[in-house]
Amino acid sequence: MARWIRCPRDGYVWATNSTLTKVTCPSCYYKAALAENTITEEEAKLSLTMEHFNLDENGVKILDKSLTTTHSPRGTIVDVYFKRGKALCDYDDSATCKHVQFALTLPVV
Repeated sequence: MARWIRCPRDGYVWATNSTLTKVTCPSCYYKAALAENTITEEEAKLSLTMEHFNLDENGVKILDKSLTTTHSPRGTIVDVYFKRGKALCDYDDSATCKHVQFALTLPVV
């Protein structure tokens, strides 16, 4: 059964059937520990439909590829803000939506 891995260096997500203790990221060739970087299938699906492209002290900008429109065919940019130790999604006005879940799984956050 394939396991989903997130690279701790660049956040790239891929599936592997490897039983080794370390696997090589296909994106940046970093040797990642298999046990420490295994993620759930749900987290992997979020990572495949979303991509972060900007992070600062106020929050993170995420491109949600599932929110396409005729004016933005590649997806919609969503802001997740960090305030008083909490994360808040500007798009959903929620602290528990899929955008917040994705932001909190990013290695840089």
